[in-house]
Amino acid sequence: MNDKNSKTLYNADKKGLSVQAIDEAKFIEIGGVKQFIMIRGLDSTNPILLLLHGGTSESAHFAKFNAALKEDFTLVYWDQRGEGRSRFKDTDRSLLTLNRYLEDTHELTHYLKKRFKQEKIYLLAHSMGTLFGMKIVERYPKDYQAYIAISQVADPIKSDNIAYDQLEKKGAKELHAIPRVTKENLDSIDFTKRTNRLISLSIKHGGLYHKSGILAMLRVSLFPILTFKPYSLRDKFNATRQHEERILLYYKHALNQSITKIEIPIYFIHGKDDYIINYALSKAYYQTLQAPKKEFITFKKSAHFPPFEEPEKFNTLVKKIKKETDGI
Repeated sequence: MNDKNSKTLYNADKKGLSVQAIDEAKFIEIGGVKQFIMIRGLDSTNPILLLLHGGTSESAHFAKFNAALKEDFTLVYWDQRGEGRSRFKDTDRSLLTLNRYLEDTHELTHYLKKRFKQEKIYLLAHSMGTLFGMKIVERYPKDYQAYIAISQVADPIKSDNIAYDQLEKKGAKELHAIPRVTKENLDSIDFTKRTNRLISLSIKHGGLYHKSGILAMLRVSLFPILTFKPYSLRDKFNATRQHEERILLYYKHALNQSITKIEIPIYFIHGKDDYIINYALSKAYYQTLQAPKKEFITFKKSAHFPPFEEPEKFNTLVKKIKKETDGI
């Protein structure tokens, strides 16, 4: 990890904030390449909360809807390798591997622990990010105070086919042009095109947002990116894109078949109406997991995005988790 040459890209007005407040946005070197992070908090001695985004960058969304968490945590927003501000024309796509994402997370975790003099940090992951989150807390449990998973991945292929069936029942005629995913056809599908088509159908028929339709998409997903000051116009565009290699990783790993025990407290947060990562599968996986402390929390007015659809409830819950686990 090397941030000697990193440049501060954005600084908010510090008027009225404590001396220990922090508000940074910069590139640092992780795994040999530049990656973008933001660090925000009212008191930099508070516990670190590292955010692992889903398929695409969600820094803008967490910054808009969940900024209240900086009262209790030092928040670290991170555009992972090849995503958002960390997406470059010369991105080496051969390095978009599961192990590389895990080691990037491990390296950033140790940078944060050393810089802020903390023995452990909190890890919060969403959607595809929970593939990396679950793997990293299993591999390096001593680095983390607790693991908070939003829409935890369990069995991606099974989940995807359940969503396919649900959309079919709702009369989504366009499904005939979208292939079902099986273990046998993983390497022959254009996942970028397929994912975009499924998202469009989910916006129309439900399962992505609690309230389906274009207005929900604009409010929850698009407006936060368009109004996000640390991003240039190009960054805003990149924040809506993802590499196909990353999508393929998601489908290749069924965590309910490989991880059955975690050594730290875990919390699963899931929207009841989520089609993208099936609610019932995630809950069934949770029930099989062994952990020193665990809890499954349902958000009844959310689909795939509880932090952004019910932000006040989400922020209150995460602060409660801190009180329960601080010092464990």
